[in-house]
Amino acid sequence: MAHDGFDDAFPPGEEGFPLPDWDAIADRVEAEHPPEVWHRVYCELGTGWMERIREVLGGNYTIRESTNFILLSTVIDAKAAEVLRFLERIDERIQQTIPALLPEALYGKCPVIAFNDAHDFYRYVSQYIPKDGELGGMGGVYLNRGYGHFAMPNGDLESYVSVMSHELCHAFLDHLALPLWLDEAITQGVEHSITGVLPYVLDREMIGRHREYWNAPLIQEFWKGSSFFLADDGQELSYHLARFIVHVLHEGGITPRETMDEFFLQAKHNDAGQSAALGVLGISLGDCIASLLGEGDWEPAPAGDDPATPLA
Repeated sequence: MAHDGFDDAFPPGEEGFPLPDWDAIADRVEAEHPPEVWHRVYCELGTGWMERIREVLGGNYTIRESTNFILLSTVIDAKAAEVLRFLERIDERIQQTIPALLPEALYGKCPVIAFNDAHDFYRYVSQYIPKDGELGGMGGVYLNRGYGHFAMPNGDLESYVSVMSHELCHAFLDHLALPLWLDEAITQGVEHSITGVLPYVLDREMIGRHREYWNAPLIQEFWKGSSFFLADDGQELSYHLARFIVHVLHEGGITPRETMDEFFLQAKHNDAGQSAALGVLGISLGDCIASLLGEGDWEPAPAGDDPATPLA
């Protein structure tokens, strides 16, 4: 197998699951292989990595593959084939929906791990997130540190359609240094265009909830991305606020698509996209929020603060 010679590249993390150093692996791949075979090498490395995770999980976990995906799960063959076919269709639809935001090249297949046990899921995910704080509920997550991949807490994969549409979009945006709020706003919009779920609604009740919840310290948690993982109402309101801001920036569809794409491409997590909003669209992000919350200290903190957590 092509991942032979990389056997030492899958050391276990503190939770027992393999936690590869993908930067070091990338250096070795580039040093030892010509670019025309990088995709094949990463495909085989991805499969080897999933094999190691399967060994840790034990039980009836099986690896199945399609053109662009690796599925590690316990579902029967027919269900696995259904899920992989869906992923391939959504992969194509997303590429058609956000062509200007796609990476120049993607190497390897994208792994999807469907955990039968929620405890195993949270143990696994904990390797990729800060240790402090309580996680809100998750239907699935795209882990973008190193080799991006999906993790899901429901082994039966019954609710995979909306979750995987959402998380696969994150995978395509992974190469951009987007602030998490903007990554989530784009992803929710794409998910809605593909599945018809997650319609954006702003009514009197939602306005009241936003105004009651947000204050100056909490809004900085939103700009940094940490509010998306709060166990209280902050998680739901963060996702909604992200879509509200993009709706304001897009002026309800008036701003040309090309201009919005340029903003997306220039927005960086270290200042929450503020420089790009001012430079490309001529509007401050704080002013966007003030149109919902009223006057207040809503501007993102200066550039250079901690980036968003590597999780979405």
